[in-house]
Amino acid sequence: MNKTNLTEFRKYCSLLLLVLMVFAGFSFTQKALAQEGKKSLKVGLAVLKDNTDYNDARKNFVSVLEREKDLTVEFVALDASGDVGAYKKGLEKLVNDDKVNLIFTTGTRSTQPAVEIVKEIPVIFTAVYDPVGAGIVKSLEHPGGNFTGTHCAVPTEAQVKTIMNVLPDAKSIGIVYTKNEANAELQTQEFKMVCENRGLKVLTSTVSLECKTADEIAEATKKLVGKVDVLVGHQDTSMSRYGKGMLDVARENKIPTYVTLMQLLDIGGVFSLGIDFKALGVISGEQAVKILRDNMKPSDIPVATDKNYFLIINLAAAKEIGLEIPVRVLRSASKLME
Repeated sequence: MNKTNLTEFRKYCSLLLLVLMVFAGFSFTQKALAQEGKKSLKVGLAVLKDNTDYNDARKNFVSVLEREKDLTVEFVALDASGDVGAYKKGLEKLVNDDKVNLIFTTGTRSTQPAVEIVKEIPVIFTAVYDPVGAGIVKSLEHPGGNFTGTHCAVPTEAQVKTIMNVLPDAKSIGIVYTKNEANAELQTQEFKMVCENRGLKVLTSTVSLECKTADEIAEATKKLVGKVDVLVGHQDTSMSRYGKGMLDVARENKIPTYVTLMQLLDIGGVFSLGIDFKALGVISGEQAVKILRDNMKPSDIPVATDKNYFLIINLAAAKEIGLEIPVRVLRSASKLME
């Protein structure tokens, strides 16, 4: 390479280096501006007493916020393991010390204490059976205040109809539930009303709010043995954690079980008309985005739900107790477990 060509080559390299430096600087500036444009926020994940369905909903809630490009979210966890006193103190800490921008709760029992404590920060709840009846919001369409979220109520009429489709000769229904838990009380009242209108007898047996073992559920269930044609397990906290107690007694005594919690089908529940808690978590996440990104007020976001109810039948559990499911019901099922 002669001297002239070498000079030209050096000029070209210098120009190329300059262009690369400008481009790199531009890219860095664009990234910096993008980062500056993002909102950095804190979201509290408040758990009083967890279960599989609640955990699924929470995971999907978190995933929605993590995918949101305009938000940078730090999640602050509160898990009280069933201790109400610790849970209330934890909520106060989220508000006063952690200074979170929003709190996410799962279930009625986790949400009600927040109504008492969290007065200004937005609260998104999920899987609350009856938010109005539980005193959490004023109405589903116009929640009012700083709370909104999703409910998990499958219409009681549809549930009772499903039970009668599976068990057309049933005359009496037994319900095991947690006494004084608003969620469970409401479901039981609604079941009684619908069943009475259909000429069905309803018998109930309860456990306390302090229920901590499957044995307690089992003892409550034994009181109904020989008196009912089907046992019902609601979406309540004790049943979600210790429902195996009811299912074991039902299996031993060959009593069909209808459960509203999908997780109980995996351990022996016979059939369920349910709602997808994962879908509820997504809806709640989208509601949170409206608040955190778009500055909407919770009071302007209606309480929502997922209306894709699905019938699941555990064929193995049915076979174990000698129950034959009508063919037309099998054909209408969303899923058959074998």
